[in-house]
Amino acid sequence: MNHRFNKTEAIVLNSIQFGEGHKIINLFTKSFGKLEASAFGSRKTKSRFGSKLEPFTISQFLLYHKDEDSPYAIKEADVRFQDTSISADYQKYSVAHALIEPVILFVEKGQVENNLYNLLSDALKVLSKIPVIKSMYLLSMYDIKFITIMGYTPDVSLCKKCGCQVSNAFVYMDQYYGFPICGRCKSGTSIHVVSGTLRFIHWANESPITLSEKVTMEKKTLLNIRSIIEHLYLHTFHKKPQSWKQLVSFY
Repeated sequence: MNHRFNKTEAIVLNSIQFGEGHKIINLFTKSFGKLEASAFGSRKTKSRFGSKLEPFTISQFLLYHKDEDSPYAIKEADVRFQDTSISADYQKYSVAHALIEPVILFVEKGQVENNLYNLLSDALKVLSKIPVIKSMYLLSMYDIKFITIMGYTPDVSLCKKCGCQVSNAFVYMDQYYGFPICGRCKSGTSIHVVSGTLRFIHWANESPITLSEKVTMEKKTLLNIRSIIEHLYLHTFHKKPQSWKQLVSFY
């Protein structure tokens, strides 16, 4: 980013108040990765930005910075996607937060991830269209794809501890060794993985996130999938998103 003015599409992740009437906006940009930018006057009643800087909004931004060491300032924002129905529905709003939080927590500033940007952009757009009952399936597909893009691709065929072929009837997730773990290598803290979960993980990695609307499953399978995803996050990133606490009632 050598020029003072830079145009890029970006997703608004969150914001914090700054000074009197201003905000610092956390953006996940398509061209330059994650960055912070000042939005001067954005909290004032007659701000030119209006609702353009609300979380989950996708816009074409014009960013300015004096030099490489100076912070960015938002000069223009042209909305490409914004759906107030997400904020109006508590479950969809909670799921939307769960979609963006892994980017906030686990993606480094300036780390360009086009595949991840497209995934998050697509997921927010799909969330705005699907029935709310399908939103947890969308999130589960997203989480599996997120982990894969970040470099941890679950191989459902070989035990992570001993390397042997695993049986679909005796597959486990282990907090220390990962997933999958065979029946011989499981420990007292390992979690059994039901066959429907294995099929979903494989399918979710191979299928476009737009197909989340087609998913149907029993509640016990969804519970197992969310439990395995939680352990995958803990094994890979050593923490899990705080926004998940709001999701328990939706299982």
